[in-house]
Amino acid sequence: MRPVVFDDCFGWLHPAAGKQGVVLCNPFGYDALCTHRGWRKLAERIAAAGMPALRFDYPGAGDSAGTEDDAQRVDAWLDSIAAATRRLREWTGATSVSLVGLRLGATLAALAAQRLGDIDALVLLAPPIIGRNYLRELRAHRQSWLSTPAGMNADPIADPDAYVEAFGFGLHGGDIARIGALDLSSDTTRPARRVLLLDSSDRRRADALAEHYAANGVSVERGCFDECDRFVIEALYSEEPVAAFSRVAQWLLEGASVADATGAADQSETPHLLDASPLALPELTLTLDNAVERPIVFGNYFGIYCEPLVPSMDTNGLAPPAMLFVNTGASHHIGDGRIFVLFARRLAALGIASLRMDLSGLGDAAPAAETITLDTIYSDTSCNDAAAGADWLAAHGHARVVTFGVCGGAFVGLHACARHPKIVGGFGVNLQKFIWDGAAREPGAQQFASSKVYWRSALTGAKWSRALHGQSHPLRIARVLGRRLTRRCWLAAIGWIEHRTGWPLIRNEVRDIVCTLHAKGVQMRLAYGEFDVGLDEARVQFGARLGALLRYPRVRAVTLPKLDHALFTRPAREAVMADAEKWLFADVIRAAVPAAFARASTDTAGAMTPALFQHQSVSAPTAGATGSRTPAHPCLDGVRP
Repeated sequence: MRPVVFDDCFGWLHPAAGKQGVVLCNPFGYDALCTHRGWRKLAERIAAAGMPALRFDYPGAGDSAGTEDDAQRVDAWLDSIAAATRRLREWTGATSVSLVGLRLGATLAALAAQRLGDIDALVLLAPPIIGRNYLRELRAHRQSWLSTPAGMNADPIADPDAYVEAFGFGLHGGDIARIGALDLSSDTTRPARRVLLLDSSDRRRADALAEHYAANGVSVERGCFDECDRFVIEALYSEEPVAAFSRVAQWLLEGASVADATGAADQSETPHLLDASPLALPELTLTLDNAVERPIVFGNYFGIYCEPLVPSMDTNGLAPPAMLFVNTGASHHIGDGRIFVLFARRLAALGIASLRMDLSGLGDAAPAAETITLDTIYSDTSCNDAAAGADWLAAHGHARVVTFGVCGGAFVGLHACARHPKIVGGFGVNLQKFIWDGAAREPGAQQFASSKVYWRSALTGAKWSRALHGQSHPLRIARVLGRRLTRRCWLAAIGWIEHRTGWPLIRNEVRDIVCTLHAKGVQMRLAYGEFDVGLDEARVQFGARLGALLRYPRVRAVTLPKLDHALFTRPAREAVMADAEKWLFADVIRAAVPAAFARASTDTAGAMTPALFQHQSVSAPTAGATGSRTPAHPCLDGVRP
């Protein structure tokens, strides 16, 4: 597969010799994040069957240019599908093109095919046939998430008609109305010569749509997509729908001519990308307002290098550190809520370069892992992979590197900071484990929330009502809290004795790595949401007020307001970016954020941002200098006595 850039969109071309080309139309938002690995495997499966395939990110999504706030995104998405079909023909010499879409991508594929009028075959996988039902589904997902411990600190959306969001990805204004008005039975008549429709739930409407297409002369094949529920879930647990994807590839192949399928047709008359030398390939750059982005393949890894148009210098005339973003869990390199893309481009406006990297087996790294587990994410291999990313940055002129990671990515960044000589700082969000002990290997095994969640729930009548009806288990929760308290007290007692006597009593790998970071001179900042279970782990290791961290002044922790675990909300993402930005300049670069940019950030971040900008440098701490915020304790507020 080869990275491609076209019409401000980033994508991947999967070459093959046939003349029947296939464009894959991504689902929207979180669905695309969950299914990225499986979607890549479908493209590889289609290419292996002899049909070149192109998968890509829509404008304002993935690695493409733009943001979710851009106006008329639905029209831009449809235009990008048309551009993808045109480019696929140009690059491969394909004489016919088919579209394959998943979820909202299937709806968009049908609309684009109807508009283009020259699409040979169309595959619709679990399409939302009625737009308003799809919006209702997104709102239900958001509301359900708000009722979980992860979302209990998030605010409801003020105006659901102006903004619809689920799991970090949103729709705005006119696009909400546009999607709400969609009905494939009335908006499309004969989108393609052939249609394969595999539905997962609304079979009555799917049957009606199939009959509608057949009445307009379309050859329609119907089927069920029973594997959808195991596919469109969190990336770590998403399973490739092998049966459905095999059927899709076979159905597409059956519609192609024998020459197309075998590649026997003479392709020498039409020069295209497959026959070109590397020098003849299109320029792989995406030019943005403040940066140029390039897809980078190094070793078995993949990344997007974001290079500022105007690099900055620190007070000593040196280039600032480049930032290395590593995967969150099994998700690919854009991050939840697309935060890595947003932050990389925000840093580029400040003159700071970055690399958004896929570790071994994840995202678009080669080869794709067959399975991914927590042991994979929290492995030495992942930490060494991040070191390879730092090596690439160092080889391209960046003498210093800082890491940025969320959850499992924070773990990888922490250990890469301790190992790599060029990594001088790390910013970790909601770090769950300092040392991987193999706990919670299976889905659902780590269902326990933070202690603060349990104490807050204990004060509500609804929680006791659920306990009385057998819907919750207070004794099991009490045992969890008891184990946490016992472990915390044991480690605190051991630490106190060791500190007083200087005698090492037991091996403490967590203290060892923190000591290593501090001795190496690494500036490490750990940001937590106040209800995150990772904060409980930090308190177990360093005390209820994280007092043990006072021995390592380069390692600091902070709680940020409205911070959910995966940064699904816009306020959470904005809080993290603002805090990381201030930390980077104050503690690593040792310079102030450019005033114009700080003002712009304050204007766009809402009421929360000014409080976050009350930052104190390690070199000159001032007690009580946190503005209107009340320090929970010295370490967690980032201000040391």
